[in-house]
Amino acid sequence: MPRVKQCRMAGCHKLAKNGKAYCSAHQDLEQEMNNRHDRAMVQRYNKIDRKRNEVKREQSNFYRTKQWVGLRQQVLERDNYMCQYCQARGRVKPAKVVDHIVPIEYRPDDKAKLDNLAVICGACHTRKTKWEQQYYGTGQGNKAKTTATIKSVATIAKMIEV
Repeated sequence: MPRVKQCRMAGCHKLAKNGKAYCSAHQDLEQEMNNRHDRAMVQRYNKIDRKRNEVKREQSNFYRTKQWVGLRQQVLERDNYMCQYCQARGRVKPAKVVDHIVPIEYRPDDKAKLDNLAVICGACHTRKTKWEQQYYGTGQGNKAKTTATIKSVATIAKMIEV
């Protein structure tokens, strides 16, 4: 038997089913509530992560410039929309994310250099981000390390391989 609860609409005593907040008569309010929640979560994320300090604000704003849009398109076309980290390991995987080989946080002056950009798939991007946090000390709560810069996609691909 499905779990039910009272509709969240003030004065409504009908039951809402299947984990919903509103009954069938007030179902349109469910989407409105979800949209408000999503907007609030995006604002919270922006405040906590993207705009937590002046450096992060500047980095985040860079991704909204015409310069970045042009660079991103150039890299996607240069790399044929293929993950360069997978390709370095002999795999073919389409991707649409352009990533900095050496993170902006570690080398801010290289943020607009084509030779520091590569196409990356979601799985490789997740592994690479974790690796960067350990190797370079990037990310929230970490302290940047003074370590050798690795600019080779093939070398990084070997280091992040599972």
